Parts: sequence; structure tokens; C-alpha cells
Amino acid sequence: MALIGEGLHSFFAAPERMVPEEVKAVSLELKKEFLIQWLDAVPTSVFVVNKYRQIVHCNQAFRNLSLKPEAEGVIGLRPGEALNCVNSTLNEAGCGCSRECATCGAAQAIVKSLGGEKDCQNCRLTRLVEGVETPLDLQVFATPIEFRGQEFAFLFALDISHELRLKYLNNLFHHGLINTVGGIATVTEFLEDDPGDMSLYPMLADASRRILRDVVYHRDLEQAEQGTLAVSKEPVNAGEFFSKLIEEECRVRNTEPAVVDLDICCDLLVTDKRLLRHVVRDMLVNALEARESCGEQIQLDCLANPGGGVIISMTNCGDIPGDIRTQVFKRYVSTKSRDRGLGAYVMKLLTERYLGGAVGFSTGDGTTTFTVTLP
Repeated sequence: MALIGEGLHSFFAAPERMVPEEVKAVSLELKKEFLIQWLDAVPTSVFVVNKYRQIVHCNQAFRNLSLKPEAEGVIGLRPGEALNCVNSTLNEAGCGCSRECATCGAAQAIVKSLGGEKDCQNCRLTRLVEGVETPLDLQVFATPIEFRGQEFAFLFALDISHELRLKYLNNLFHHGLINTVGGIATVTEFLEDDPGDMSLYPMLADASRRILRDVVYHRDLEQAEQGTLAVSKEPVNAGEFFSKLIEEECRVRNTEPAVVDLDICCDLLVTDKRLLRHVVRDMLVNALEARESCGEQIQLDCLANPGGGVIISMTNCGDIPGDIRTQVFKRYVSTKSRDRGLGAYVMKLLTERYLGGAVGFSTGDGTTTFTVTLP
């Protein structure tokens, strides 16, 4: 059997693969099997990979998912390559061989299946769709099979994006909404007992604004993912914008605004104020939560970029764990709990797709810094 890719470096799975001619020959043999044609009637994505993780057969649903209408455009590719995963091109050896692939649920399930064990894993994939990075959440079921003396893995891939969104809303958004509304109800009861207590009115107004803010946040996120979010740029007073945001978020957490050292070296930003607020608030929330375990200062800077525009950076104590670093900007990935993980994803989505900027981070030596570069 002729192989290509031997000797290439890999951080996870074996880099070798069969030559295209031999992959096509196996694919043609599979097509002759009577039951294989029935897979096109299955609404779920189904595909078969050889021991080198190359696709040798797939049904119509998988071709639709891969945005490749003809089987010839898929056969011979590895799953991440077929789905245009952004990590499939990071290593010369292709899908399954980069550092990021070591944390991929689909890659893990396939490797385990080719080792003779059934497996089921969730896969948080970021792929390019018409040049735009787009998240795709899959649940992958892998089963080892043998065909004419060769080892294969038979896989089902379920799109669970909608299910995860509902779970997130139920566990986080609804929980926060109930807490805030509960606070409003409590303040209202106090006002009924003592309508003249003016100290309660600011608390009531603040809680109302928080509800509106959270509802708008999730509405904008939904529209952003659907590609229908409108952008309206205007001049924004940088000092006033950042100071007010810090004051509001610290008040919610019963924290003094002084825990954030603010350095503003530009007067005006020309951007969408509402979307930038979403981005910076997510940065600040992450920093404030990290500070709870160390008590150190947070540094927020807004500096002029020598190349034009501005650079907004947020530095807090704590390192991001190694297994999370390659997944920071993926949807629903968090160091805190399974019910979290939208903050960094939203930062990247809004900044890069709608504000025309870029997002990055650095971590190590006990600190983590997120940066947002705007034109």
C-alpha cells in the first residue's frame, strides 16, 4: 500500500495517508455494497473513514454539511478538511495533526474508534464559510468496523448547535434574568412599605437597566451569528465610555471601581458604541472574575495604534490553562463551568466580523491580557 505524508510532524494523530488512487478504489468497492445507498435516506450526517482518517464514503447529509455537493469533493479528505475547519491547515500533515487537534472531540473519537472502541464526543469546530469563521457544534458517534480485511470507522455527526444554545439560555440567561427580576420585586416591596425612601430608586433603575442590557446582548448575539446585525458607527468619548462601564459593572459586583487602573490615551473612538460595550464588558467581566481568586489590580488601557486606530487591552492575574488556550475563542468553552463560555467568543465575533478589528490574547507568568484592535 502506497502512503504519503510519512515523516511529517504531528502533535496528535498519525500524519500518513493513502494515495488518492487507492482511496478512490476503496470508495468504489464500498459503493457496490447493497445497503450503502440507503445512507442517503438518513437525515443525519454519516461518513466512513479508513485507518488513515480519510473519508471513503459519505451520505448526502454530510455533503450538505460540508458544502460540497458532489462526493468527489469529499472522498480522500479528512473530516476537518471536508468541513473547512480552520485548524486543518495549521499543520502540513493536515487534519488531526495540529496542537489544536489534540482537543478536538471528533479527532479523539475517530482515533479511539480506529483503535477498536466505540466512542461519542462533542466537537466544537470553527470553520470557514465563504471566508467567514463560523462555529459548528457537533456530537460525533464513532464505531469500528471491518470491510474486506481493512479497518474503518463508521461515524454519525449530529449538529447540536441549537440544543447547546437552548441549554445555555436555560442555565445562564434565564437564571440571571430571574435573579435580576427577583431583585426588582424585592426593591418594589420595600418601596411599597416606604415610598419616601429615595435610596431605593437608584437600585431599581440599575436593575432595570441590567435586564435591558442582557436582553439586548443576547438579541445582538443572535443577529450577529445570523449575519443580520446592523452596525452604526459614531464618535464615542473614550474616557467617559470606559469610566461609566467600569463603574456600572463594579457596582453590580459590589466592587470599588478603583480595582481597575484606567489609562486612556485617545479622546474619541469612531465605532458602534453598543457593540463595543458588549466586547469591553465581556473583557471586564472575565477580569473581575479572575480577580476574585487573587485580589490584584486590573489594568485597562486604550492606546493609539501606531498603525492607525486604537488598541484596547485588559490585563488581569492568572494564567489560562494549557488545554483551554487553543480553544479560547470557541463558543461555550470556559475555565469556569460548562454553562459558561460565550464571552471571548462574542468578543471575537463582534470585533472581527462587525467592527472591522482583531482580537488576541497572551497568557503566562501569572497574568493574562486580552487585546482588541480597532481601525
